[in-house]
Amino acid sequence: MQDLSIRDRCSVNQNWDADTFVGLKCVNGEFSVHFPLGFAISSDDKELRKDIILLLDTIASTTGKRGSDIYSSAKEYNHTMFPIQAYMAVIRDYYERGYYKERETQYIVSKRGKIDWNRTIKTQDPYVQDNSIFYLNFVTRKNQVNENELISLIHEYCVYESFSKIGWLFTLRMPQTPRIKYNKKLFRTTLIQKISTTFNDRNRKLFRDMLAIVNYLGDSDVSLDYKFGTDRFEYVWEALIDKVYGITGKEEYFPRTSWVIDGKTYENACLEPDTIMLWNGNIYVLDAKYYRYGATKRPSDLPESTSINKQITYGEYIAEQDKFKMKHGENYTVYNAFLMPFEKISENVVNIGVALSDWKSNKKEYEQIQGILVDVKHLMHSVVSKDDNEIAELARCIELYIGREK
Repeated sequence: MQDLSIRDRCSVNQNWDADTFVGLKCVNGEFSVHFPLGFAISSDDKELRKDIILLLDTIASTTGKRGSDIYSSAKEYNHTMFPIQAYMAVIRDYYERGYYKERETQYIVSKRGKIDWNRTIKTQDPYVQDNSIFYLNFVTRKNQVNENELISLIHEYCVYESFSKIGWLFTLRMPQTPRIKYNKKLFRTTLIQKISTTFNDRNRKLFRDMLAIVNYLGDSDVSLDYKFGTDRFEYVWEALIDKVYGITGKEEYFPRTSWVIDGKTYENACLEPDTIMLWNGNIYVLDAKYYRYGATKRPSDLPESTSINKQITYGEYIAEQDKFKMKHGENYTVYNAFLMPFEKISENVVNIGVALSDWKSNKKEYEQIQGILVDVKHLMHSVVSKDDNEIAELARCIELYIGREK
């Protein structure tokens, strides 16, 4: 393996022009890692590897958030299909258990083979003749040497393939060269058969990960190019905000409209706020904006009038509808906020100002949309260990500046 300088191959995405890809990319055998806007890259190489794994795990856990509409259009999302989870799982399993070896002994009823007398006596009917007992069928150990050796050889190949692609995340040392050449049909047939006959959950998962690698390689294993990531990290940002702060069942907070023509009603698509957060009996409407303000401090990189007016509509709908007063009581307050990425100096969330309109009095809390910066790396870690402290901290940051123009 080539001598790698991981730090030199890491960069922070600027979300500008062509610099939009976030994730892992390898071209002609040369890899590069692209972090999202506002991510603080660690100075220590060991911690940097953890940063990369955090990034890849985050992308993997959030790319399905928006459902089929993400995958229906490459222009919308451009999510790469490199099965990095399978590659990482194979490496981790190898570190924990080494190369796979079949340890489960299988038995068959046969007239030949090494007899297991205990199983034979318990399961087979004997024949008695002249005070002697005979067995015509025996329980014998199934001869699986060739099959077991084959699955071990395929595992060797998948381990080597995994290390050649992303092993640098864990070590600079490569495992032994596989003793078998790549054969898609043979590998697939063997793995599919093993998946169907294996009852050990951990082994079955390993075989499925190996199969994902074989399917990805297709009919050839010579390609050095691969990537895992997205050109639309704003969808990942929305998913992170929703996972850490949001509730399930937010659909009831969506304002809806319809047309009535000749007595028939035609429903329009509803407006959909990104995230609804609840805390201390109050309601917070959160709009995740993967905007550049946290890095540039330019007002032109803040949410525009369309987004501001839409947030006011969300807040007014939730504040004025009787169904929400019945659900939350008469004394709940509705707050509004934009959540944008940044690299923290000290605090994980920071209030940078408020968005106001000239068509409202701006006296109601939801009419004052707070601008909040959220540290990107902290948010990624918070998805793993979600707790109410994150919600409480954000609520305080929003409420603290209500009625105060910064």
